Amino acid sequence: MGKLKKETDRSTGQEQAAAVTVQFPIGVKLVSIISLLLILFLGLITVLVSVMVSRDVQLTAEDTNYTINKRTALSAGNTLETVYSNVLFLLNNLTALNRVDLLEAMESQSVDYFYRYNQNIGAVFVRGAVGRENTGRSELFINKQFMVANRLMGARVEAYINTQVEAVSLAREGEFLLFNVTPFLESAMMEMIFPWKNGDIDSAVGVFFSLDSLKETFSDTVNPSFLINGLGDVLAGPDAEMVAIGANMSNQPFVKNILESGEQNIQTTYQDEEGQDLFVAYQRLSLGNAVAITIIPAKTVFEGITATTRRTIYLSAGILILSIVFILIFARSLSKPLTELTQAAKMIEEGYYHLDLKTEKKDEIGILAGSFMSMSRGLISFEKFTNKTLTRLARSGKLVTGGADRKATIFFSDIRGFTAISEKLKPDEIVEFLNDYMDRMVYCVHVTGGVVDKFIGDAVMAHWGAVESTGSPEQDALNCVKSALMMRASLRAFNRGRGEDKKPVIKIGCGINSGDLVAGQIGSDERMEYTVIGDAVSFADRTETFNKPFGTEILITESTWQLCGDYLITSELPSVTERGKKVRMFAVVNMRDPHETDDLLRCLDGMPKTNRKITRQCVGTDGPQTLAEVRTLLGTPTPDLSKVNTDEEEKKYNISTPLQT
Repeated sequence: MGKLKKETDRSTGQEQAAAVTVQFPIGVKLVSIISLLLILFLGLITVLVSVMVSRDVQLTAEDTNYTINKRTALSAGNTLETVYSNVLFLLNNLTALNRVDLLEAMESQSVDYFYRYNQNIGAVFVRGAVGRENTGRSELFINKQFMVANRLMGARVEAYINTQVEAVSLAREGEFLLFNVTPFLESAMMEMIFPWKNGDIDSAVGVFFSLDSLKETFSDTVNPSFLINGLGDVLAGPDAEMVAIGANMSNQPFVKNILESGEQNIQTTYQDEEGQDLFVAYQRLSLGNAVAITIIPAKTVFEGITATTRRTIYLSAGILILSIVFILIFARSLSKPLTELTQAAKMIEEGYYHLDLKTEKKDEIGILAGSFMSMSRGLISFEKFTNKTLTRLARSGKLVTGGADRKATIFFSDIRGFTAISEKLKPDEIVEFLNDYMDRMVYCVHVTGGVVDKFIGDAVMAHWGAVESTGSPEQDALNCVKSALMMRASLRAFNRGRGEDKKPVIKIGCGINSGDLVAGQIGSDERMEYTVIGDAVSFADRTETFNKPFGTEILITESTWQLCGDYLITSELPSVTERGKKVRMFAVVNMRDPHETDDLLRCLDGMPKTNRKITRQCVGTDGPQTLAEVRTLLGTPTPDLSKVNTDEEEKKYNISTPLQT
């Protein structure tokens, strides 16, 4: 009967496969590809020729260059106008003070007030006097804070002023001059000299101010802008080195034309000394015969067009070659997906069911790929009902059939008051809540190398070293404890925002024991499972129940403590009786070993739905250091152990005389 059923299923499968219609046969695809290549070649040539219109690009570049130059000139002019008007205000204010000489005026509140709100100005000098008496003296107003901040000496400024005889004479005759004084003062500064009428005396006023206010204006390196004076000296620009060395651009042909031209602003094309075409926009400023120049090389403007032309040539050559060898490529298009299917079959054989095969094709290979994807989805769903580690070992033949003696660490956890919680939830709400909770707990087990044995309602049973071991019972035991500490941190993050009937705060108890046990496949011919049995397993389950009277969350037995206690901060609790023997019990507080702590924190940081701040409150140097701190952290009341030690409780929990903790 079973053989007949298998034959019937096979026949049905063959009939379904025969009924599949191939929508796009390979012959049709061959014709389509040839036609597509020809259309693609002609279409690309047509499109590329039509879009390569260099004139439009040039007009756009010139317009952009002109706009940037206009904005730069306006900003620079505003800066110069501000300095000029503020200094005039100071001088007029000092004159109005009716002082006898400039020394007293300099010390007045007007000068202090001026420098307080003009911190970019370092010094002001006057060839003449600012007072009721026109003595013809020269005075220097120093901004001491500016000098200190820029590491300047007043003597250096005075020495430079003494070299400005010709400039001062020109200013007294009515000229407005600008100079780059950066090379002389070794600080990014500009000097402005302008005429000033002081009574009957024609005076010259000089102002030294910082270039910081112009840095942003002249920072563009794509369309670089420069501010030059009437001599071609660079006053400001994107290259700080040019300003620092006092570069002069008057030797550039286009700069000569600009200085000699009477135009106020213009956009034109020039050539530099190397013969390179430049798009140049310039505008004269109203002060100091300064000119703002914005430049962009034609090579940069047409770089995109050049690259497009080059790509067109390469593309045309590629299409031509592709047309010659398309049959070979198409033949390979058959072998490649078949190779991918072979690899997919190998992946399934190795237990990797998450395939990524392209199934949009409607030919025979596409249909086969779709079948593989359907099979992989089914295997993924089936895998959730089995243990991945056991499945992998069984598939590779490494899982020992029958029973085997092991030295392992067993873990049990249980949700406190789950019955009361479930009574307030609907069935689908219970399932959703448990799935979310178990998802976190299982992650903690797997990331530390453990194996989830089974779920018993809301309880989790897992073990370390039974199926696979690190080779060290001590490390297996420590990994188990690290998993429990991860659960503590994850559960605190899980409880954020909870506290209602539908979302109660969850507390758990964890019991951990280490010892000898038997691991093997137990069941019947129709249903088997790989599990562990033995006294060590039973005592781990009982250890979990001691959390309630002890007011703890993570309990380990003496056997586990002996294996990994040196790595942990623990608190010893009253001993319990197991088969007539007293067994010491320890509450886990935190990790002690820095290396293992760092490893645990890395695992927590990679955990989904975690919270770094909460993690550090539970584990590490910022975490609890005593059992009392753990109870405070988790909101667990401290039990009165003296009251626990009654005959009734001792019989119930097998608790011996408690220690003083």
